[in-house]
Amino acid sequence: MEKLRSIYKLFAATSPGLEKITKKELEKLGIEGKITNGGVEFKGDLETIYKTNLYLRTATRILLRIRIFKAENFGELVQKIKKYPWEIYIRQGIPLRIRITSRRSKLYHTKAIEERIIEGISERLKFKPNLTNNEDIGETLVIRVERDLFHISIGTSGAPLYKRGYKKFLGIAPLRENYAASLILISRWDKSSPLIDPFCGAGTVCIEAALIATNTPPGLYRNFSFENWRIHSKQLWERIKEEGKKGIKECEAEIFGFDKDKKMVKAAIENASSIGMERYISFINASFPDMEFKNAWIVSNPPYGKRLPKEEAESAYSMLGRWIRKNISSFYVSILSPSERLISLTGLSLKKETTFINSGIRVGIYTGSSEGRKI
Repeated sequence: MEKLRSIYKLFAATSPGLEKITKKELEKLGIEGKITNGGVEFKGDLETIYKTNLYLRTATRILLRIRIFKAENFGELVQKIKKYPWEIYIRQGIPLRIRITSRRSKLYHTKAIEERIIEGISERLKFKPNLTNNEDIGETLVIRVERDLFHISIGTSGAPLYKRGYKKFLGIAPLRENYAASLILISRWDKSSPLIDPFCGAGTVCIEAALIATNTPPGLYRNFSFENWRIHSKQLWERIKEEGKKGIKECEAEIFGFDKDKKMVKAAIENASSIGMERYISFINASFPDMEFKNAWIVSNPPYGKRLPKEEAESAYSMLGRWIRKNISSFYVSILSPSERLISLTGLSLKKETTFINSGIRVGIYTGSSEGRKI
């Protein structure tokens, strides 16, 4: 039982700019966190590790801080690495990925650091781990070297948390699931009014909305690297998953996804069907169908960059604004865009909530309502 009571230093990594949303998610789980650049620091036991991986919608991964030490030469590094009980987390036959960054340190060559890390681990375990560059499998060791201090963390998630397991088909520029969830959560959707994505693509926003409305844990359909650990409690993990399943409810809201590409509509339906969410979502093969709503939330990632030429992107934003004003009496908007100029073309009074990097492009989340106020 000692392993269940141990308190660990943990870190919910997320895209810089989305930390506040992730912190609010942690608070809903009863966890107090501290925002730092690129994530939220918090503490917890094994149950906390399980619950954050299962329930967090906006985080990228959960890291376990396992050791901090100083090393000024490679010999010292190997000796300090070999003293740590790596057998807790690393097993023979399970691939290991190592990510290293080094700044202002005597040991700055990351490849040489990696070689000594592997040497130390191998001496401790009496076998050499199978290395991989694939972050979706096995264990991930994250090493940050700053002024000769080695900060060592191990991933608890395995594949990034935005890989929920339902996306079987991708679009031209697919939106990550955690970004879609961030758009919805920042919109303060009431989960009973209609939610519409006029540019639904592979259906990510709509599917994430259905998961939120039904209170379905986003990690329910995938595996995690902590399941390979020596300290893993299968009994506790199964109990937590069962509790998550019991909390699932029926969706009270209508969810709509529009797209002019018939193939994308088909892909969206199949993605939603892979986890049983298709019954809550109406995917429609049209740009802006002639539908009227008394009130609705518009949550979307309008096309830009590689998805559309400049002229077509401008037209899409203009049409979006006209359609919203004409067809929805009372509306709330939360959209992702790389350009305030494009946002202005909607004719809507929207304000930038935050920014982050999406596929190498800095984008903003813009929100507003029919009353012309910030959500």
